[in-house]
Amino acid sequence: MTSTSPDEIRSDIEATRARLGDDLDELSDRVSPQKVAGRTAQDLRRRVSSATESVRPKVAATTGTATEKARQTADQAKATVRRQLDAHPQVTATAQRARETAGSAAGSASQTVHRQLDAHPQVAAKVSQVRDTAGGAVNAGRQKAAANPRTSGSVAAAAAALLALLLFVLRRRRQGGGELD
Repeated sequence: MTSTSPDEIRSDIEATRARLGDDLDELSDRVSPQKVAGRTAQDLRRRVSSATESVRPKVAATTGTATEKARQTADQAKATVRRQLDAHPQVTATAQRARETAGSAAGSASQTVHRQLDAHPQVAAKVSQVRDTAGGAVNAGRQKAAANPRTSGSVAAAAAALLALLLFVLRRRRQGGGELD
């Protein structure tokens, strides 16, 4: 056994108290609601930013695909119109103007979508949020439907509601021209 003097014991106790006080301060800082909320908000901002960046190329690709399909449809319509115009030459001039307008409309639609996404990152973020939420609802619905086929109707309704919300947000943005909250 080692014998220590009362002064040494007091010194050890004070050192232990100081370490415990530091540990308690650090623990209190870690579980502080303000600190937890700050870390959560920072994580959420990072996730939203990441989601926005990941959805931007998908939106651009989808826009490109839609634009291409619109051009193909316009080309098919143009061929049909040409056949009809050969049979009715008096309307050739009118049909020519309509064809030119349809072609330029497809190009300007694509440009408008790209400009709007670039000019309004908040809209792109909201679209991304709604899309992620809808995707989560669809996945959850699939899992529930596999476990209980009767639940698939309610999950489908939720997915439809989320899709309706997305369309509402996009329509509001297009019509109002204002920022979304």
